[in-house]
Amino acid sequence: MDENVKIISSEPLTQKELKKLFWRYNLFYSSCINFENWHGCGYAYDIIPLLKKYYNKEGQKQGMERHMDFHNNEHTTANIVWGVMVGMEEQKALGYDVEDDMIRTTKSALMGPVAGIGDSLVQATILPLLLSIGISLTGDNYSPIGTIFYLIASGLILFTYGYFLFKQGYKFGRNAVTMLAGGNLKKIQEAVQLFGVIVIGALSANYVKLKTALAFTAAEGAKPTRIQDILDGIFPNMLSLFLVLISYYLVSKRKMSMVKLILILGAFTIIFALTGIL
Repeated sequence: MDENVKIISSEPLTQKELKKLFWRYNLFYSSCINFENWHGCGYAYDIIPLLKKYYNKEGQKQGMERHMDFHNNEHTTANIVWGVMVGMEEQKALGYDVEDDMIRTTKSALMGPVAGIGDSLVQATILPLLLSIGISLTGDNYSPIGTIFYLIASGLILFTYGYFLFKQGYKFGRNAVTMLAGGNLKKIQEAVQLFGVIVIGALSANYVKLKTALAFTAAEGAKPTRIQDILDGIFPNMLSLFLVLISYYLVSKRKMSMVKLILILGAFTIIFALTGIL
């Protein structure tokens, strides 16, 4: 641990403090969304009460920086991620061997699977179902019963569901650190990092699409040969891979902001599309 970081408490989180962290997350998770780290600022803000309990100013600063990484998730289901983070941060402050990278990679690795479950269960199932019931209760007379039902039912269901996931995530975060301290924790960290790479690779392959429209004719009257077909024969999605690697290099090595990267990619896309390259 940094010599400038001082631990000011050795007491575990109380139930009152855990509830405060739960409500802080659920009320302010989306309070600062931006293109650079999406919900990262929200996580950094939500973790402040925990950091103030355990650390001096320098420790609080470094703790917030651990949670500023890009994170995009379905709010309610991501309570389990929040619970895991709270549990791991608590154990780190209590003296267990929890590296910053372990916290950051665990959070990143959980993002994809949890977001997929949350979007399918909450956004595509629970909320549409409650809306349908609310609309049917409203009827042709525009009764307020439907609106009242939706507000109450969605609040009860989602907050109950979220609190359950938060508690389970917190227990997992605490127990995992306690049981796997030392060499085993290092192995878990490497496994989580590998899983994160696999998830990011799968997302990149599915959602990043870059193809060239260039073609040439070997002889007069012959059928044009598309360069994209040649590239796909050598390595499918080669251009998409290059785009991901270049973007990663600019952000991680050149420290380019996400907003600037988006603007540059947008400008190049327009130019290359107008010139017929893409």
